[in-house]
Amino acid sequence: METALRYQLRAGMDRITRDTVLLEDTMAGIGTKDHLLVNRVVRYHWDRNHMHQIKAAYRQRFNHDLNHRIRGEMSGGFERLMLACIIGE
Repeated sequence: METALRYQLRAGMDRITRDTVLLEDTMAGIGTKDHLLVNRVVRYHWDRNHMHQIKAAYRQRFNHDLNHRIRGEMSGGFERLMLACIIGE
C-alpha cells in the first residue's frame, strides 16, 4: 500500500521525473525488463512534448542520452522500435 501511495504522490507532483525513473528502472540491474520498457516507451511516445521532456530529464538525471542507453540494452527489431518511438522517425 505504501508503494502505491508513493507512486501516486510522485505522479501528481512531477510526472516527468516519475516517468524518467520508471524507464531507468526497467533497464537497471541484471537484465532488461523488455516488456515493461516497450510498454512505457510506446505509451510515452504518443505525446511528443512529454517524450521530449523525458529525454531531457533523463540526460540531466543519469548523464546519458536515453537513445544510447536503449542501444546498449536492446538489439534487433526491439531496438529499432524503441529508437523510432524516442527519436520520432
